[in-house]
Amino acid sequence: MPQQRPLVLTLSALGLGIGLAQPAPALTAEELWADWQSQSAAMGQIVRADQITAGPGTLTIGGYSSRFDDSDLATVARLDQIVMTETGDGRVIVTMSDVYSISTSFAPEPGAAPVTAVFNVTMPGLTITASGDVGARIYAYDAPRIMIEDGPITGGAGPLPAIDLRVAISDFAAIYQIDGTDPAQISYASTSSIGGVAGALDLIPPAPEVGQLKMNFALGASTGTGSGSFGDLAAMATSPDVFPKGLAFNGDTSYDSARIEVTFLHPQDAFTLLASNQGGRLSASFSERAISYGVAARETSIYVAGADLPVPVTLSMQSSELGFALPLAQSAAPQAISARLAYRDVVLGPEIWGMIDPGQAIPRDPISVIADVTGSVRVLSNLFATDTAKMAAIPGELVDLSVNELRIAVAGAELTGTGAASFAPGPVPVPVGAVDLQLRGANALFDRLQAAGLVPFEQLAMARGLLGVFTRPGTEPDTVQTTLQFTEGGGIIANGMPLR
Repeated sequence: MPQQRPLVLTLSALGLGIGLAQPAPALTAEELWADWQSQSAAMGQIVRADQITAGPGTLTIGGYSSRFDDSDLATVARLDQIVMTETGDGRVIVTMSDVYSISTSFAPEPGAAPVTAVFNVTMPGLTITASGDVGARIYAYDAPRIMIEDGPITGGAGPLPAIDLRVAISDFAAIYQIDGTDPAQISYASTSSIGGVAGALDLIPPAPEVGQLKMNFALGASTGTGSGSFGDLAAMATSPDVFPKGLAFNGDTSYDSARIEVTFLHPQDAFTLLASNQGGRLSASFSERAISYGVAARETSIYVAGADLPVPVTLSMQSSELGFALPLAQSAAPQAISARLAYRDVVLGPEIWGMIDPGQAIPRDPISVIADVTGSVRVLSNLFATDTAKMAAIPGELVDLSVNELRIAVAGAELTGTGAASFAPGPVPVPVGAVDLQLRGANALFDRLQAAGLVPFEQLAMARGLLGVFTRPGTEPDTVQTTLQFTEGGGIIANGMPLR
């Protein structure tokens, strides 16, 4: 897919204008328009207006357009009219035509005839209030409704897909604060909220392909915050393949609910996917030095059915988490890492259990899987170095690792554990440390599997024997525990018995 950066840059030229002149005591419409032009030039955009009319405290821009070109695509945005009105207290209110048209042209593959796709953003009642000094603007957005719809797709050397896209956003409000006093380190901070999002996509591929993809999605009320730095926009515009020095961002979004329905109609490969939850959170941060990501949801339900599945797959879970944090910058000192995965109270549908265990010998208890680890690594090469020849053969070394939480609960049995280990420098990380494990309900599960005939007796007897050798009885009935020790030189000892 072509890069989408030009579309983002085009939109930001409309609403996130950055003044690079000296601070002024009160913002005027002319100064705001100059801000937008300076911002566009810094990002390599070409801005044009068919007519500019100045009035008492107003500036009307007719036939506005902005264009951005790079090696992958060309993006043109158009508005019939923009009106900037001074309020008399240092603010400027911006209103504009309802329809904001975005046209993107790209070659599907090198040397192919270009394809042009048009999208229309309808924003009735949108107002933007700009305030603050030049170079440190504050923009407040307020839109009761925003609609995104696809326009015509033209060009290409053959048949084109048929696309019907509609997205509706209600009660959009946001505040963006932009600090461009240092053109090489333009920073921003934002807060936003929406009442909800609903959308639908209908896609029919070009002949001779067959099939039809239908998708409906919705997002409940949500709030978000973000901050960061664009880095050196001028350098990015002139050298798009160079990672902008100082580029960094972090964001956090919470939402009340989410739902998606996907249907693929096809003579042989049809499938249906339904998924929903009762809220969640998404957070991410990125810079030259580190990256982190986290996603969580609660009360999730999933249904999947398809021609390749013997039975429909249904499951629900009380909550889910997935997250990690990794350093990217070279440093002689150890840097922190972390990872967490947690699926709590997963309930499988009766169709799956009926296929696995028709005799109902295995308890249908909810399944939980939790793993939480932290540690540190020594990064030997800048992981965002553009010259791969300068990177070390091994980009990093694991220094230490701690298992803060481990829990696997399934079919009435539960495994838990904690531990820690350190690692000597070298191409192969050899741990030195220990992990304490406890297993509850294993013998009861073995008995059920044997009674149901799901596992051969010989295999169950071997499993019982291994538990007896490498574990010791716990403090509660049907509980065993063990300590896995990792020794220097790569040795492994379980409950005092050497494994390697």
